[in-house]
Amino acid sequence: MATRKVEKVGDHKLTQVFLTVEDHIGVLTLHNPPVNAASGTVQEEILLLCDYINHDDDIWVCVMHSDLKTFCVGVDIKRFKKSIDDKDVTNTQEIYYDGALALYELRVPLICAVHGHCLGGGLCYPAGADITIAVKGTQFGAPEAKLSVVGGSGHLGRILPPQIQRDMCYCGTFITAEELTKYGGVTQVVDTLDELMPAAIDKAREICKRGPLVLRYLKACLNAQEDFQMKRKNDLEVTYTRYMARHKDFNEGVSAFLEKREPNYTGE
Repeated sequence: MATRKVEKVGDHKLTQVFLTVEDHIGVLTLHNPPVNAASGTVQEEILLLCDYINHDDDIWVCVMHSDLKTFCVGVDIKRFKKSIDDKDVTNTQEIYYDGALALYELRVPLICAVHGHCLGGGLCYPAGADITIAVKGTQFGAPEAKLSVVGGSGHLGRILPPQIQRDMCYCGTFITAEELTKYGGVTQVVDTLDELMPAAIDKAREICKRGPLVLRYLKACLNAQEDFQMKRKNDLEVTYTRYMARHKDFNEGVSAFLEKREPNYTGE
């Protein structure tokens, strides 16, 4: 079967997230140089493509990956700083969560193929996926607290035990793909980047053998049984970040990150 490239969704020409379809497998490619920050465009195009996939009966399984040196480093911090200055933090955060939630609720199984770094908001993508395959040594982390941001914990609950999750969230520490397999957050580790996409496509082909209908019903059933109430959890993170945004320390955390210095928190 020939590869089909989706270059536009409606009137929108895709520029940072791309979709190809072959043998009932949709491949979502993140491409926002240099490190795949989740820009506003990335978030918008994820939403558009999730809706496209949900209405395309030819797509039975999806694989999400990056064609850059790293998977995703999270929300674009410069854009987030602008939202602080513009007093638009809530809307900026909600738009991101809409995309992360759309991936979690995708009607077909989603495999994330991860390498390099997968941080902050970018970690919500594999944490919301059905299966994650990663290259040995890949770094996963939730450093939001270092920026005085409340976020990511709802998704992390799917892949980490509570105390490990809290340790990572409070301290901003990273965990490798090999360590994450111990907790079930990564289902397969490959030795090299060259092995990553072949392993993900092999897994997708195995899943496709089940046929499209049972996969859609099973995915919906599994999400309902999981009862993670992801929308409610995301809304809580937006609410508590809004509370944090009232304080000077919020601006200080993001500013210090961008200025590459240690923050000077005062509790104000």
